[in-house]
Amino acid sequence: MIKLINSEGEQRILPSTIFFKRVPFDLNVPFQHLPGRDGAIITGTPTIQPRLFTLEGRIYHQGDKEKVKREADSLLAFLMAVPIEVHLGDRFLISYPQGMPQQWIDEGIELELQIPMLAADPYFYGELVELMLEGAEIIVVSGNARAIPFIKTENSAADFTMTNNRTNQEVRITGASGIIEIDNFNHKVKVEGVDRLDLANDEWLISGFSLLPGENLVSVNAKAKLSFRPRWL
Repeated sequence: MIKLINSEGEQRILPSTIFFKRVPFDLNVPFQHLPGRDGAIITGTPTIQPRLFTLEGRIYHQGDKEKVKREADSLLAFLMAVPIEVHLGDRFLISYPQGMPQQWIDEGIELELQIPMLAADPYFYGELVELMLEGAEIIVVSGNARAIPFIKTENSAADFTMTNNRTNQEVRITGASGIIEIDNFNHKVKVEGVDRLDLANDEWLISGFSLLPGENLVSVNAKAKLSFRPRWL
């Protein structure tokens, strides 16, 4: 069963006749050939490529042409509210439809279709995890890739520090006056809703802040809410 959720929060369960054929996983390894020598040298960090996949199958309603047309029209309208979460079990890809080629069969009694999808973010995501932290706590993260959290202080703070002792990463906000919000995914800092990236430490600007799969010992100097989704490759 494939469940879709569009950007307006509408949900759609696709018929069992529509399915994935394959979900690619491609790595890009930058390299440079060596003139006159065997092999090559690696020139950069390997990166995960966007996922291109296709939902395909058929819509059929026991010869009811009008019902097939209505379902196709409804699905097209649903797909226009992007991005689309494509759910497979307890995980989903954030995807963008790239069209919906159609082939009407037997004078419209049956519709064969394809929905090519682009997941620019190649990770599968899980259910949202929300934790309130105070002092030092062990956070257990599922998935097999780093999770990128959102942080928000419970109360107004002048200085805020969060450290992950497993990764040795630290985010430190100095000179604030209000509720602090830290978006580690987009590298944004807000204080009372106002952008204040200038208050963040240089180390965080360079390396960010993340949680590794498994146990992470995280410490804070002020009560804060930590929100993240586990990720899978």
